[in-house]
Amino acid sequence: MYLRRTSNSRTEISIDEPLTTDGEGGELSLSDVLGTEPDSVSRPLEDMTDREILHASLETLSPREREIICMRYGLDGSDGLTQKEVAEKLGISQSYISRLEKKIITRLRRDMQKVM
Repeated sequence: MYLRRTSNSRTEISIDEPLTTDGEGGELSLSDVLGTEPDSVSRPLEDMTDREILHASLETLSPREREIICMRYGLDGSDGLTQKEVAEKLGISQSYISRLEKKIITRLRRDMQKVM
């Protein structure tokens, strides 16, 4: 009813905007009526945006760095591997993978923060 009543006068509405008051004088919002948690609507959108930013940042890595981070965290859709497993696949030491991983993550974090 609230949406119909205000549809001619407004183009946007927040699901957390007070609609009316309950019997005890507390405000009721659309999210209360729908029974949703505040983050249940916005969280998937934020996650999608974060993934897009991450994928854009991954493109700035060298092919080898991208391969390491994708294998390590399963960003290519497969299960993530341990540092030791990644090292064995690439024929290098686990400690070198550890150093590279830290460097790559620092770089990704910096690149992602520039966008956000």
